[in-house]
Order: sequence, then structure tokens, then C-alpha cells
Amino acid sequence: MPIGSYGTAWIQWMQDNHKEKVREMKLKGIFLTVARSVDESARDYRNLLDRQYEKANPRPETFMEIVSWERTREFYTDSAVMRESVLIPITTP
Repeated sequence: MPIGSYGTAWIQWMQDNHKEKVREMKLKGIFLTVARSVDESARDYRNLLDRQYEKANPRPETFMEIVSWERTREFYTDSAVMRESVLIPITTP
């Protein structure tokens, strides 16, 4: 099973900031499993935030408003997912 963008970001962040934990997880053979788990939970969380954002901020009608709305929604949800699900030292799947 491939690792998505959130799992890849977690891998890079862990390798840069928690080398000892990465080494331990690799020795146990769970590093990539945890990365896939992080990716899956981050995508699920992103979908939840997208639905909540759409409910609180209905999609506009005109093209330029839609473009602005999409950018704002993407920034809001992606930054929240990165802060709350990806850039944390998770060590178990």
C-alpha cells in the first residue's frame, strides 16, 4: 500500500526531528506501517474538516468567489491537519 502525501510529510518530519524514535521504529519494523496509519488518519481528518468548513461556509456561486473559497478552505483544512495530525511524534499505528 503506498504512502500518501501526509504520511510522506510525517516521515520527513520524524527523520528531521526524532531520529532516535525513527531508529527504534525501524528496528521494530513498524516505521512504514505508522506512516501509512498517519496518512490514513490525516486524510480522514481532512475530509471531516472539509465537511465542517462547507457547512459553516457555503460554497459561493461565482467563479472568482469559488476560487477564493477553495483556496481558503484548502489552507484552513490542510494547515489544521498538518498541525494536529502530521507534525506530531506518533510511534504506534
